[in-house]
Order: sequence, then structure tokens, then C-alpha cells
Amino acid sequence: MFHPDRDLKQIIISMLSEDGRSISYLSRELKKQGFDIHRLTLTGYLRALSDMNVLKEKDVPPAKIYTPIKGKERDIYLKVAEQSKILALDKYPELTLYTLYKLFKRPIFKEELERAGIFEFSPGVQAKEEEIADARKFMQKTGFKIPTSSKAYVPMNEDLEDMFHILLVQMLVSDSECSYLVKETKQAKLDL
Repeated sequence: MFHPDRDLKQIIISMLSEDGRSISYLSRELKKQGFDIHRLTLTGYLRALSDMNVLKEKDVPPAKIYTPIKGKERDIYLKVAEQSKILALDKYPELTLYTLYKLFKRPIFKEELERAGIFEFSPGVQAKEEEIADARKFMQKTGFKIPTSSKAYVPMNEDLEDMFHILLVQMLVSDSECSYLVKETKQAKLDL
């Protein structure tokens, strides 16, 4: 799945090697892939990625070399799967599908489940053909490429609503790195 506006950062990171690449190299390669970005704009973009600790900038006169900082990039699929495993390892495929379904308000394609690390089986039921067609049309309209043979799934377990809310809170706390602000409470009375 490719979205021209949202995946530029991912495309640049995939072009970079362990040794790094120069702005000239990146500019040429991006032009080959259909991205007509002025060198000054690209330089600013790379500098911003460096300031955000996504890339490392190194001066090798007369050029600047950029290398990726490992372990920084996690998309929504990986974040949801990671939190699902923490919350309920035994139900993580079902919770992942349920969360993605609730967040995106549409059936979830097989390729999306694979991005979340679910390969072997479907944690839900196959969506109806009309739902799949609507979802595919929507995805194509937003720029994503979904094969016509791709299957899409909806959750079959509706009992995951409470876990879904807990997962969203955990993701928010984790992504904003504010866990030190969360008061850990101990249960004083036994609830019966």
C-alpha cells in the first residue's frame, strides 16, 4: 500500500543505506520514482527529519550524508499490535483487528493485518463483497493500492470494547511518553 503524501519519509528511509546517502543521490532517486522535489526543499525536509531524530546527519565535505536511526519508525499497525500483545497476548490478533476496524471504520485488508504481524490466519470473518468493494474504492481514492484479489475482514468478537478503550489509552500514554505522569493505584478494597 502506497500513499504519495504520507509515505515520503518511508521512501527516503528505504533509500538510505548503513553508509548513508547524499542529498544529490536522494534527489536523483526521488526523481526516478516520480517525486519532483526541489533540492532546497529536500534539504529542508532532510534537516527536519534529522532534528526529529529520524535521520542522522554527517558532514563529509562538500556533502552532507544522511543515515537512518534504527528502531524509530513504527506505523499505526505495529503500534496497535504491540499494545494488543501487551494487553492480551492470547487475544492479540482479534484485538488488533477489532482496534483497526474501530479506528478506520471499515473492513481491514489482509495486507494491513500482515503489516501488524498477523500472517497465519484471519482473526475475524471475511467481510461482505459490497463492504470490501466500498473499502477498496475508499483506499484507492486516498492513494493506497489494494490488489483486487485481496480479502478484507471484520471482527467477530464484539466483547473487546473495554479492551479497545484500554488499548487506546495505553497507546496514547506510550506515544506521548508521559507514563511517568500516570498515577499507579493499588486496590484498597476487594471488589465483589
